[in-house]
Amino acid sequence: MFFNFFRKKSPTPAPDALDFIIVGQGLAGTLLALELEKRGRKVLVVDDGWKTAASQVAAGVLNPVTGMRIVKTLGADDLVPAAKRVYADLAVRFGKTFFRETPFYRFYTSEHERSVKAKREQDPDYAGWLSQDVSAYSLCGGGLADRLGGFFVERAGWLDIPSLLECARAEWVSRGALLEEKFEYADLEVSRSGAKWRGRELCGGVIFCEGFRVRENPWFGHLKWQPAKGEFIEIELAGTEVFQGQILKSSVAAIPLGGTRWRVGTNYDREQLDTQPTAEVAERLRRSFCNTFAPAKNPEEAKIVAHRAGVRPAVQGTLPKVGAHESHAKLFLFNGFGSKGVTWLPLYAERFAEKLAAGR
Repeated sequence: MFFNFFRKKSPTPAPDALDFIIVGQGLAGTLLALELEKRGRKVLVVDDGWKTAASQVAAGVLNPVTGMRIVKTLGADDLVPAAKRVYADLAVRFGKTFFRETPFYRFYTSEHERSVKAKREQDPDYAGWLSQDVSAYSLCGGGLADRLGGFFVERAGWLDIPSLLECARAEWVSRGALLEEKFEYADLEVSRSGAKWRGRELCGGVIFCEGFRVRENPWFGHLKWQPAKGEFIEIELAGTEVFQGQILKSSVAAIPLGGTRWRVGTNYDREQLDTQPTAEVAERLRRSFCNTFAPAKNPEEAKIVAHRAGVRPAVQGTLPKVGAHESHAKLFLFNGFGSKGVTWLPLYAERFAEKLAAGR
C-alpha cells in the first residue's frame, strides 16, 4: 500500500539515541508515534498545541462505504478490522474507551441512489457491508425524515479523537517525549543520507505529519495537495434521545454523543483555508440537523454548545502520501489521509512503523 519507498538499512541506534522526530500530533502523528514506540524506537513529538490540527475538529467517523456511488473504501477488508483492533488495544493501554461501533444509517436522497445500492447488493464483495433497505418512516417510531427510506452501512463506528490525543499527549509530556512548540524547518540540517536537528544526529529521521501546513514544507510542499476546510457543531435538542442508537446521515452527518447531544457536520470549503468557525455554516448545519427529523424540529430549540473548524490535509487522487523523500533518506511523509483518517490510519501506521523500525 506504500509508494516511494525506503532506503538501505540503517545501523542499529544506540539505546540512548533519538531515533525519530514526528512533526505534528494529530491522529496521524499520534498513531505513528505509538507504533514506533511499540517497536522500541525513541520518539520525540513536536507539536504546537494543535493550533492547526484537523484531528481536533474531525467527525471521527469510521465509515467504510461512502459517496454517491456507494463505494467501499479501497482496502476496507484489511483497514476496518485493523482499525478496530488498534483502537481496542489503545483502550487497554490508556484505560479509556475511545471507539464505539455504531450503526451508520444513511438516508436515500434519490431513486437513482437506491438503484446504485441495489447493484452493490448483487456484488459479493459488498456482502456484510450493507443492510437490506429500510422502509421510509419505519425507524424510531417514524421519527426520521427519510422519505425515501435508507440503509445501514455495517461495521461503522465513531472514534473520540480529542480524548485519544489528550491521553497520548499527557503520557508523552510526563516523560519528556513531547515538545510543545512550532517545528522550525531552519533547525533541521539534511543531506542525502543523514539529518540533524539542532545539532543532534537522528538515527531514523524526521517524519512530517503536519496536516495541511505541509504546503509550507520545503521538502514536501510541492506535492499536489487539495486541503479542504470543514466545520462541525455540537448541538443539544430535546426529544432526540430515542435516535441515539445510530449515526444519522442525511444532508449532514449527525453523531450521537449521549442524551440529547449530537455532533453535526460537515462542509467542504477549498477556498477559505483557515480554522475560524463561520456563523453561516453553523446555522446551516443546525437547520439541516433539525430537518433530519419528522416532523422537522424547530431550529430555535436546538442549542449550539460548541462550534469548531479545521482544514483537512487532502490530496489529489485517492491515496495518501506515505514514504521517503526522493533525495533525502532521513525525511519521511505520513500525510494526506483527509476525511478517511479514522479508517485508514491504524493499518498504515502499523505498516509504516514496521518499515521505519527495520530501517527500510
